[in-house]
Amino acid sequence: MQRIQEATEVELAVDWSDVKDRIIRQIGEMFHDCPYYFFTERDIHSLLYDVANEELRLGGVTETKTSDGYLVNLVHHEYPTPFRCDMKAYSFVKKDKPPYKRGHYDLVILNPVFVRTNNLDVVCAKDFKVFETKMQYVDTTPLVWVCEVIFFPRVKTIPNNAILQIRQDALKVAETLKHKIGSSKLFCKLGSVLVFTSHTAERATELKAQVSLIGEKLGLEVAFSTA
Repeated sequence: MQRIQEATEVELAVDWSDVKDRIIRQIGEMFHDCPYYFFTERDIHSLLYDVANEELRLGGVTETKTSDGYLVNLVHHEYPTPFRCDMKAYSFVKKDKPPYKRGHYDLVILNPVFVRTNNLDVVCAKDFKVFETKMQYVDTTPLVWVCEVIFFPRVKTIPNNAILQIRQDALKVAETLKHKIGSSKLFCKLGSVLVFTSHTAERATELKAQVSLIGEKLGLEVAFSTA
């Protein structure tokens, strides 16, 4: 019991906002220094996963066991949203019932307290019925951070619909940060959209300005990195 209490105190002492800021700053600097290392958005996802895990390790936050004894990592790709949604034609609208399905986040960091106090089936959130039922009784915020990544490589011109793609992901994150579970607990503490382009800052000036406006309108962190 003493060990569990000590672990809880360590986890609660973590400045998650600072961890998130360090991850974003580090990956932004790495992209700016070596933008042509990245051919696809998936390449950036891979780096983001590694950087996030390393920042957690440096902060003393490690893998955590679920309540039924499974050791799990806290950083994951493609974690499902806690709600169904309509994402047709670059829109984003929360929906309550089928035929709409859940979306997914490019990367999340799980709350270690949530992991330790729930079984694996709930923590991985694969079965929506099981997950949705359990969320009625969860008394801690399940996710520390959700992150969406968008990449516009230099080998192509910045598409005309670029701002629509960014806005859609921003709406997903914004809705997530407002989403409540159980006894009015927030589902997630922090959320960000990270936009990357290997075009120069000069070529991407207009897009950067539009991205800034989206962030201001939604009250959301939308970071922008260029070559």
